[in-house]
Amino acid sequence: MNSLIRQKATLAIAVTTCSLVVANAPAADWPQVQGDALRSGNASTQTLQKSLGLVAAIPMTDAILASPVVSDGKVFVIDGSGVVVAIDIATQRVAWKFATRGGPGNCNNVAAPTVIGDFLHIGTMAGFYYVLNRETGEVVNEIDCGEPIFAAPAAGKDRAYCATLGAKLYALKPNGDVIWTWDFVKEVVDFDGDRWKGADWLKFRGDRVTWRDHFVCSRDICLVDNTIVMPAGGRTIFLEDSGDRPTLKKVGEIPSFAGKEFPATFGQSADAAGNVYVQWHRRDNAGRVEVLKLNGDDLETSVVHGTETSIGQHGLLSFAPVSVRGEDVYRVRPEHGLGLCRHTIGVEQPEVLCDAGAICPPVLTLDHAVYGGLDGQIHVVPLAGDGVAGDGREHFTFATAFGAPISAPLAVVDGRVFAGCEDGYLYILGPKGNAELPTEDLEVSELRSSLTGRFAAAKYNWYTNYGDFGGTNANDQDLKPPLRMRWARRLEGTVKHLPVCGGGRMYMHTAEGQILAVEQDTGRLLWRRYWPDVYLSFTSPLYIKSTTGVEKLIVPQGGIKKSRMRCLNAATGELLWEAPFTGSPSWSRQFPPVVHGNVAIYASGSGEYAAQGTEKPFVFKGEPVERDGREVMSWIYSNDNPYYPQDHRPRIWAWDLETGKVVWEKDFSEFGRGGNDCGICVLDGKLYYSVFFGYAASQRQRRGLPVENNGLTACLDPATGDVIWKTTDYYVTSKCTLSSRDGRIFIGGFNRAKEGTDDRFVWCLKAEDGSLEWKSDPVTSALNVVTVGEKYVFSNALRGKGNVFDRSTGKVVNSIGHNYACCRFTLSEPYVLGANMDMIDLSQDGKLVSTGPAIDSRECLGAVVSNGRIFYMSQASGFVVSQTYGAASETLPAVWER
Repeated sequence: MNSLIRQKATLAIAVTTCSLVVANAPAADWPQVQGDALRSGNASTQTLQKSLGLVAAIPMTDAILASPVVSDGKVFVIDGSGVVVAIDIATQRVAWKFATRGGPGNCNNVAAPTVIGDFLHIGTMAGFYYVLNRETGEVVNEIDCGEPIFAAPAAGKDRAYCATLGAKLYALKPNGDVIWTWDFVKEVVDFDGDRWKGADWLKFRGDRVTWRDHFVCSRDICLVDNTIVMPAGGRTIFLEDSGDRPTLKKVGEIPSFAGKEFPATFGQSADAAGNVYVQWHRRDNAGRVEVLKLNGDDLETSVVHGTETSIGQHGLLSFAPVSVRGEDVYRVRPEHGLGLCRHTIGVEQPEVLCDAGAICPPVLTLDHAVYGGLDGQIHVVPLAGDGVAGDGREHFTFATAFGAPISAPLAVVDGRVFAGCEDGYLYILGPKGNAELPTEDLEVSELRSSLTGRFAAAKYNWYTNYGDFGGTNANDQDLKPPLRMRWARRLEGTVKHLPVCGGGRMYMHTAEGQILAVEQDTGRLLWRRYWPDVYLSFTSPLYIKSTTGVEKLIVPQGGIKKSRMRCLNAATGELLWEAPFTGSPSWSRQFPPVVHGNVAIYASGSGEYAAQGTEKPFVFKGEPVERDGREVMSWIYSNDNPYYPQDHRPRIWAWDLETGKVVWEKDFSEFGRGGNDCGICVLDGKLYYSVFFGYAASQRQRRGLPVENNGLTACLDPATGDVIWKTTDYYVTSKCTLSSRDGRIFIGGFNRAKEGTDDRFVWCLKAEDGSLEWKSDPVTSALNVVTVGEKYVFSNALRGKGNVFDRSTGKVVNSIGHNYACCRFTLSEPYVLGANMDMIDLSQDGKLVSTGPAIDSRECLGAVVSNGRIFYMSQASGFVVSQTYGAASETLPAVWER
């Protein structure tokens, strides 16, 4: 059935859907996010002209991260700082304004308002829930929920429902009177302590928290008839409103696929038939859209074909709810070329409707899909017609004034499009609109709340992935219990690097190509930038203030199509320069460049890549794919590396920090093939480089590859690239960089160093000449980096014991258990920090002193201490938090604590 016939065939179903969900809503209203309580995005009664113009651009006080809503001729919008405005659509004038309370910490407000009757319901990041008179803006009711609200209220016929970040549900009358409450953490997790305190979780569990303790509700709830559907801790909760009380119908679990952990929900919506569509992620790009349907007491599950993603399948995850019309599911993702796709139930492959990548879900009008892109444009795409946008489709776009992304869902009413933008403007488009674009920069990227305390100075920045250019992965900022939450925020992406801080900001780079800066003190979004063609780039930013005084952020953005080193203004996100590089970041190269003087230096490989490689040693999992006899490496490749393809060459680049021009390059392929499993660091004005060529000399010989060396470590002059010394006796293997301190170089890895043995070691070399200082006792592995503090030398092992080494001999003197996977621990002496804010005291024989809250379903990342605060990003769950500790925990509470 072609798309036009299919659209007409499902139109009757779509119209019925709208009338069922909000029975008393006028056709010209958009009372809640995505148009209805299902969050279906199905607005089949709305139509748009082929060409729209700007009617007005209304300035707010901060970036707009939540959908506007429309009722009775007014549009209501909340900005990131919690300021709510009602705007008369006919005159484009502000009717009233209301500032929710909470101060600077009440930021990143992502929960859209909801209209029910004469009232406007608003949940805030400060944990206050407001019910306003929508005509006057007067407060009718205020509820202190005691924790942030990320989910927009869902409105039924005579009541509204609110979910907090901690997965507490409220049923409310239109005027805000509470009817009943229900608590997922108490009822399902069976935890009765303070869910935001690590000490309480440690007392409850007696060990570290895991994915089984994950509980947060960071995405929107939806309403199917009288059943509230809430995403909580990787599960889907079906809770029936039985009038004066709730009835738990089902705790839905996602079936096993790329693991069995409770995954993260990145988007949830439903249709009138009771199908709930869950976009989820479990680990390392593995996810899909699951369809859950409650049938009596049973939960039926199925999959929307063409939404499956993983390490070995080409395509990136989605981070938004899908929109649904009949048998068609419409889905966006931050991947250029596959930005908006239509998936038809029962059809294997999706149809691409628009190239532009997005994290904003589409709205489906009668004839168009409308969404905001990460490119800062509003895209209006015809639903009928063959081919992608620009090839048979009349694709209308509107570019906002400053190119800032549109991450908030749109509203469409009476031929107008209402779009909140991260530049702080609400854009209203309509027929014959001819207003000029705004020219005033609202300066939302300016810091509004600065760091305080004795560690606020720049010398205490954790400015690169492993803390400093020596790669020590360690500091000492008087860390001690207790820990206390400071702020929490959402992230529409996955990450594999540690938080990076500088200039009062924290920086993040998603594997899908977004670069973000937020305030360290509050987590408030300052700016977001996006570049297409970035593909599973697990790389970290670097913050550096150049010799000219300009704050810069340097980020390696890798992709199968192309890879670019990008230098941005750290304060604004403006691109200063970019330069090409080659190779795959894969698992091991989270590190960004190191800087010496005015030169930025980076190491990588070369070669040809695809989502799935051509031989077992080239793929992480699954069956290899033959490619006309060529050697092709998986982009995210195996951890077991006997050899590398012939075209893989170990390379180093050095660029001028001000211009991006190449200063020098090195190619070490005369010594072996490889390059991606490598590391760099700077110590005492020298550059140190180590690279792995594979452990199996016999297999390399059969393939005609260089046989003599399994790896190389070298010392270079960072200004010229001249080699000072080199050794092929000691080298990193895989999944590990190198580190340095006090005249020594420390080398580890996941692989064996040579065939014929299963032993792994940490090597300590003298920095002056590369000679061996000591070889450690045998270890299971030494992942990511050998951490070197003033007192402790530590390395993690995949599903083994983390080891503490005697710094003089390399003997293992202590270990920590708890069965971690590839966690990127950091050290803030005497504590190592792991996944879910685990805090382990090395001075007490590896005693776990705090754990949780469990906000991540995976355990790939640890926390860092920077400027007297703790910062943690979840790898899998799209969540970022900051904590205070020690004395500061008494004076710097979270905004939601009273």
